[in-house]
Amino acid sequence: HEEIIYTYSVQWTESPVRWASRWDAYLKMRGGEIHWFAILNSLLILLFLSGMVAMILLRTLHRDITQYNEVATEEEAREETGWKLVHGDVFRRPNHSTLLAVSVGSGMQVTGMA
Repeated sequence: HEEIIYTYSVQWTESPVRWASRWDAYLKMRGGEIHWFAILNSLLILLFLSGMVAMILLRTLHRDITQYNEVATEEEAREETGWKLVHGDVFRRPNHSTLLAVSVGSGMQVTGMA
């Protein structure tokens, strides 16, 4: 195996620009149209991508809800899978929920202190 030696060099040059005003060239540009165009472009891209995500989610949810609301035959009712199996348990309060909250809180405190 040959060793590969990586090197680099830096040469510092003093600048006449003061430290406090180093961004002035970028922040005080002439022609504000450039900034407005960039802002408008970013907003349009954000709206487009958000719309695409919303459309995908709505199509998926609509298909799932339609499928779950169909009248199931006896054979299909026995083969329920996925969300139909847990939809009643998701928001149900667990037994001894206060004890659960205290145990989890204490365990997290002990874990954080370790």
